[in-house]
Amino acid sequence: MSFMIGLVDSLLNWSVERKMVVLLLLGIVLFPLTTLLILQSQGAQLATNFLVGLLAVAIITLVPFAKMISHLVALRSIKELNDQCKLLKRGDYAHVDLPAGDDEGHDFLTLKRNMHWMGYTIATREQRLQSAMKDLAVAQRQIGESLDYASLIQTSFLPDREAFSELLPEHFLIWSQRDKVGGDSYWFKQSGDGFFLGVIDCTGHGVPGAFMTLIVHSLLEEAMDGDPESPAIILSRMNQLIKDALKQHKKGAMSDDGMDCTLCHLDPKTGKLLFAGANNPLFIVEKDEVRSIKGDRCGLGYIRSPRDFSFTDVEMSLAPGTRVYMATDGIVDQVGGDKGFPFGKRRFMDFIKQTRQLPMEQQGSALMRLFADYQGEQTRRDDVTVLGFEYR
Repeated sequence: MSFMIGLVDSLLNWSVERKMVVLLLLGIVLFPLTTLLILQSQGAQLATNFLVGLLAVAIITLVPFAKMISHLVALRSIKELNDQCKLLKRGDYAHVDLPAGDDEGHDFLTLKRNMHWMGYTIATREQRLQSAMKDLAVAQRQIGESLDYASLIQTSFLPDREAFSELLPEHFLIWSQRDKVGGDSYWFKQSGDGFFLGVIDCTGHGVPGAFMTLIVHSLLEEAMDGDPESPAIILSRMNQLIKDALKQHKKGAMSDDGMDCTLCHLDPKTGKLLFAGANNPLFIVEKDEVRSIKGDRCGLGYIRSPRDFSFTDVEMSLAPGTRVYMATDGIVDQVGGDKGFPFGKRRFMDFIKQTRQLPMEQQGSALMRLFADYQGEQTRRDDVTVLGFEYR
């Protein structure tokens, strides 16, 4: 029997069909036939007894012998394949061995070799994926650091809040960018006996919008040449300056960027307020009345905006206790609520009317809470800037 096992082991590199043929030939044909011939030469009775004994042994050992043959020929290879599967399941691709030699026609060896190359391919791709993920993490960190620094630069262009608070103690300012940087901004500039106040909504948001705010703030200083006190003159000049800076006054312009704006000039001593708007309104609360004063329907700098467009000043006198609000369209355009409708100008006006008795700072905080609750799970659509103050 040990001879048979050794012989079978030496044949394991053959295909399953060839192994079974050889084993059956040796165990059922050649060995009994040779023995029978030897015994036949010594007497018929002895040969008969051998045949009877061989049949009895064959019947008794049929099942154990079949199991042994199955294990040696098939189950051993299946066990090796299962071991390889366990290694692949654990992600241990490095220890999946490649069978040596030609595997043509050897089913188990072919399967084992294919599993080896499958593990090798997975391991190679996993290494590439890990390398790509590391590169992505580095790039993401660098982009994050760049955006942080860009946010610092954009913030440095904003007006000094302390000087603003000295002139208007009762006010609130919401400047909430959708991303780390954005296209909304606000402007404050002293001029003559009063000062300018404005909220600005540049094209886009994110990095492109932030670039536009930097351009706009630079051009606003140029538009102040001669210290005009008319918001309409400032807007008219800005329309031309943006067109020239972005070369959008020529045919075939490569961009169509600009800004919308609410701009006011206030003389705090007399209460005289001049307002001009580029696609943006002004909101006034006097006693129990809320008014929306429309601006001109023309943006600044866009290709479609006429270069010689003349903006209009709206003059009014503010009584003590009058509240004034300027806002970009990010707050009224934000969808939310149960039906997914925009926040809307009417909801904004109702809010400032209902909360007109609150101190300005508390009113600003309440507005942000209302806005956040209304937005709910909806995606933020735009930057939001709201400036409100009370004239005293």
